[in-house]
Amino acid sequence: MTVNKLSNNRVLIVLCEQDIEEIKGIDFDDGASRSRVIGLTRRACRSSGIETGGKRVNIEALPLEKSCYLLVTVDSRKRYRVKRAGSGLCCKIEDSSAFLSAVEHLYRLNIRCGKNSAYKKDGAYFLIFDYPSVPKKLKLLLSEFGQWQSGKFSAARVKEFAEPICERNAVEVIGRRLV
Repeated sequence: MTVNKLSNNRVLIVLCEQDIEEIKGIDFDDGASRSRVIGLTRRACRSSGIETGGKRVNIEALPLEKSCYLLVTVDSRKRYRVKRAGSGLCCKIEDSSAFLSAVEHLYRLNIRCGKNSAYKKDGAYFLIFDYPSVPKKLKLLLSEFGQWQSGKFSAARVKEFAEPICERNAVEVIGRRLV
């Protein structure tokens, strides 16, 4: 077996016929064979100074007549995941008077759930509730003042691109000043 480091994230492994017999063949459909090849590529990367832990590894096999080339690429890009995707519910309210009226009504009805925030974008106002669902009473009340945004990531988009008015306990903070 020959290991050549091609770059900071690539290794070329050349297996001769004897190496292939030692690892009992290369068959990616067979789980045991696949795990032996993965173990071999990890050892080769480690010996070349490339860390594979927690990173995505791509293995390309090129079989030749009596040998096999394995090109191993370690993806060094960071991958990000959206926390609690789809858990935020977002209500869009078109003007400031309707927004303030909605917040005042929620405050007077003692609907002050802690995980809510308010944002402004393109002249519209947004109330975001960081819960998987909200009470029907709350949905009906806010439907009188605005419209619920659909889509899993609408709340995340608003949080990312809109100007924050109040990022925590918006109903409590704004409502207290209105009453």
